[in-house]
Amino acid sequence: MIRRIVPVFLALALAGCGFHLRNALVLPPDLGPVKVVSADRYSPLAESLAQALVRSGAEIAPADAADTAVLDLVAERWGDTPISVDARGRAQEYSLRYAVIFEVRGRDGTAILPRQAVELSRDYISVPTNSIGTEGERDILVKELRREMSASILRRIDAVARRQFSAAGVASSPAATTGTVPAAMESTAVEPVPGETAPEPTDGGR
Repeated sequence: MIRRIVPVFLALALAGCGFHLRNALVLPPDLGPVKVVSADRYSPLAESLAQALVRSGAEIAPADAADTAVLDLVAERWGDTPISVDARGRAQEYSLRYAVIFEVRGRDGTAILPRQAVELSRDYISVPTNSIGTEGERDILVKELRREMSASILRRIDAVARRQFSAAGVASSPAATTGTVPAAMESTAVEPVPGETAPEPTDGGR
């Protein structure tokens, strides 16, 4: 039976920033129970992904379960890069970067979605004399980037599932056969990055 992810909460949250999920998302066939694991046991992204799967009706396996599919968040990195300075040489505009390496493994340990990296970014203004306002804006962007990262990961899983169903000559679902799921907006970079290492921004976004 084909399982579909319908991330209603995620879609509503992203709609506020101009991001829309138009179609149901599809899980690979015979995925079975899946657990979300992270190098950071308190990762908000891991929690967000698990909650999205639960809300959609997917079966989430306990953390100590064996022989289950695994959505593995191998690494998460945040970084702030100065991109402009004021007349006194003080940084006043930054690019906030969020990079994640992840993979999806089947119950037998084989790669359903090979290890890959996703990097998202947003620019924000940092007024040297108004640090409180700057931190508020940055916190909002952190939450926004986490939502987009969750959507990007789910979208890549969906793409793999669609290819598998297409190769088998089976329609994934009536809702999923029309249109495409849009990529993230504006300056967000969500293309797969080959290799096993993430970009190296400095930690500091959590």
